[in-house]
Amino acid sequence: MAQSIEPNIADLANGWLKSYKLDYKLEQESLNTEIDKALADYFTKNGGVGANRPDTKLLLKDKNLKFFPILIEYKGYKGSKNSDPSKLKNHQVA
Repeated sequence: MAQSIEPNIADLANGWLKSYKLDYKLEQESLNTEIDKALADYFTKNGGVGANRPDTKLLLKDKNLKFFPILIEYKGYKGSKNSDPSKLKNHQVA
């Protein structure tokens, strides 16, 4: 089985979010009560209820002051096409 490099990818991408001064929350942190409740009530990928915990989440606000929830799940395996984070240019993730 391929070795996960998810922690490295998460560290890299969360660093990008921080560099843009975005207020993001990690897996265990609360984003807001409405989003937290939706994540708890919605079916999981295995079909069960609750425990939907994206790796990172944030609320982005547009110029019209509308908020958009962003939920991020990091994936990466050593030896895969995009397994070397240092090769990612201009913050583009494939």
